[in-house]
Amino acid sequence: MITVIGALVVVAVLAVARYGADTRFDSGPDPRDPARPRGPQYAHTPAADLALLAAFGRRVAAHGRAWEAYDRALRPWEQEKVR
Repeated sequence: MITVIGALVVVAVLAVARYGADTRFDSGPDPRDPARPRGPQYAHTPAADLALLAAFGRRVAAHGRAWEAYDRALRPWEQEKVR
């Protein structure tokens, strides 16, 4: 139970860091560094992140299929005979 709570806390901290860390306002230059651009350089949206995770999942699956094909190619005597 403690592990689940710890995992939820970590996920919450990462979500806040990912989506809520930009505290800069859109009015005027940054007093700390006037050359620094205002606002995030690209949008962090959950939908965009899910699309990235889906693409990563497809790449992992393709990698697994490639390794399975390679493994089958190393042992052709275990293949079923084609009639």
